[in-house]
Amino acid sequence: MSYRVIIHPDLFSTCRKIRAKDPARYDQVKKKIRLLVEHPEMGKPLHAPLKGLWRVHIGHFVLVYEIDTRKKSIVLLRFVHHDEAYE
Repeated sequence: MSYRVIIHPDLFSTCRKIRAKDPARYDQVKKKIRLLVEHPEMGKPLHAPLKGLWRVHIGHFVLVYEIDTRKKSIVLLRFVHHDEAYE
Protein backbone atom coordinates (compact mmCIF):
# COMPACT_ATOMS: atom_id res chain seq x y z
CA MET A 1 0.00 0.00 0.00
CA SER A 2 1.30 3.45 -0.91
CA TYR A 3 1.97 6.02 1.75
CA ARG A 4 1.29 9.72 1.38
CA VAL A 5 4.35 11.99 1.45
CA ILE A 6 4.45 15.13 3.59
CA ILE A 7 7.45 17.41 3.18
CA HIS A 8 8.54 19.55 6.12
CA PRO A 9 8.81 23.25 5.10
CA ASP A 10 12.56 23.33 5.87
CA LEU A 11 13.14 20.35 3.62
CA PHE A 12 11.01 21.88 0.90
CA SER A 13 13.36 24.86 0.62
CA THR A 14 16.38 22.52 0.70
CA CYS A 15 14.91 20.52 -2.19
CA ARG A 16 14.42 23.66 -4.25
CA LYS A 17 18.07 24.56 -3.73
CA ILE A 18 19.23 21.06 -4.64
CA ARG A 19 17.09 21.05 -7.78
CA ALA A 20 18.70 24.31 -8.92
CA LYS A 21 22.31 23.49 -7.98
CA ASP A 22 22.54 19.70 -8.42
CA PRO A 23 19.82 18.21 -10.66
CA ALA A 24 21.42 14.75 -10.58
CA ARG A 25 21.25 14.62 -6.77
CA TYR A 26 17.67 15.90 -6.93
CA ASP A 27 16.77 13.00 -9.23
CA GLN A 28 18.36 10.57 -6.75
CA VAL A 29 16.23 12.03 -3.96
CA LYS A 30 13.05 11.73 -6.04
CA LYS A 31 13.80 8.09 -6.87
CA LYS A 32 14.42 7.25 -3.22
CA ILE A 33 11.18 8.95 -2.19
CA ARG A 34 9.28 6.90 -4.77
CA LEU A 35 10.72 3.75 -3.20
CA LEU A 36 9.85 4.95 0.31
CA VAL A 37 6.22 5.49 -0.70
CA GLU A 38 5.90 1.78 -1.40
CA HIS A 39 8.32 0.49 1.28
CA PRO A 40 8.67 3.06 4.08
CA GLU A 41 10.56 0.67 6.35
CA MET A 42 13.35 0.16 3.81
CA GLY A 43 15.40 2.71 5.77
CA LYS A 44 16.85 2.13 9.20
CA PRO A 45 15.32 3.27 12.48
CA LEU A 46 17.35 5.74 14.50
CA HIS A 47 18.22 5.36 18.16
CA ALA A 48 17.88 7.81 21.06
CA PRO A 49 17.70 10.80 21.01
CA LEU A 50 16.20 10.47 17.51
CA LYS A 51 14.11 7.42 18.33
CA GLY A 52 10.96 7.26 16.22
CA LEU A 53 12.70 8.63 13.15
CA TRP A 54 14.11 6.70 10.21
CA ARG A 55 16.95 7.35 7.81
CA VAL A 56 17.99 6.36 4.34
CA HIS A 57 21.31 7.17 2.69
CA ILE A 58 21.51 8.87 -0.70
CA GLY A 59 25.20 9.03 -1.52
CA HIS A 60 26.98 10.94 1.26
CA PHE A 61 23.70 12.46 2.37
CA VAL A 62 20.95 11.23 4.70
CA LEU A 63 17.21 11.67 4.33
CA VAL A 64 15.58 11.63 7.78
CA TYR A 65 11.88 10.84 7.93
CA GLU A 66 9.06 9.73 10.19
CA ILE A 67 6.49 7.03 9.46
CA ASP A 68 2.89 7.48 10.59
CA THR A 69 1.29 4.08 10.07
CA ARG A 70 -2.15 5.19 11.28
CA LYS A 71 -2.37 7.98 8.70
CA LYS A 72 -0.38 6.00 6.11
CA SER A 73 2.00 8.90 5.64
CA ILE A 74 5.71 9.59 5.57
CA VAL A 75 6.93 12.94 6.88
CA LEU A 76 10.22 13.91 5.24
CA LEU A 77 12.14 16.02 7.74
CA ARG A 78 15.75 16.61 6.74
CA PHE A 79 18.19 16.00 3.90
CA VAL A 80 21.71 16.78 5.05
CA HIS A 81 25.27 15.56 4.72
CA HIS A 82 26.00 12.48 6.82
CA ASP A 83 28.32 14.46 9.12
CA GLU A 84 25.45 16.76 10.11
CA ALA A 85 22.55 14.29 10.08
CA TYR A 86 22.58 13.15 13.69
CA GLU A 87 23.09 16.45 15.49
